[in-house]
Amino acid sequence: MFKLKGYRATTWVWVGVMLVLTTACAAPWRAASGHLASPEWSVIPPQGWMHLSMADSEIISKNGPYLEFIMVQMRPLTQRFRFTKQVLNAGMLPHEAARLITDNLESDPLIRNFRLLASEPAMVAERPGFKLIYSYRDQHGVVLKTIYYGVLLPNRFFNIRYTGAQRHYFDQELPAFNDVLHSLRFLSS
Repeated sequence: MFKLKGYRATTWVWVGVMLVLTTACAAPWRAASGHLASPEWSVIPPQGWMHLSMADSEIISKNGPYLEFIMVQMRPLTQRFRFTKQVLNAGMLPHEAARLITDNLESDPLIRNFRLLASEPAMVAERPGFKLIYSYRDQHGVVLKTIYYGVLLPNRFFNIRYTGAQRHYFDQELPAFNDVLHSLRFLSS
């Protein structure tokens, strides 16, 4: 192995790889403005927040996703959940769907000390659904709190959730989440 000014060539290769990965990871985050939408739903994000578009969801954050984030997600009813392998079906009642979601969360190895604080019926953009409130510790020991709304649509499961570090960010950005939740509109029947 040859040296470049006191460093091995492999060190420079790793530095190059890390720069490419860092740039690639940072590039997708954009200012959230106007409406965020899919063919099936739309929300109005808070002013000054950033968003990341993914295949089946939007993530919105003000201070970074490790401090707080709002996730809007749609998935096929027949898609198995990652940790329990269970599936939802259109005939389920909201509280049955909430139990399935809770089972999957409790089975997630990255969610430690899961505590379900509330599970109740809720209207989600004028549709019957459920609301979960729970707390947990992440893999770094940070206590996070989540409000999770879900609704079964004819062929899809829609959820919108807000997660924040319980110590400071959760309460601070909760009003912004409530505004996003109230702006939610389903665009298809």
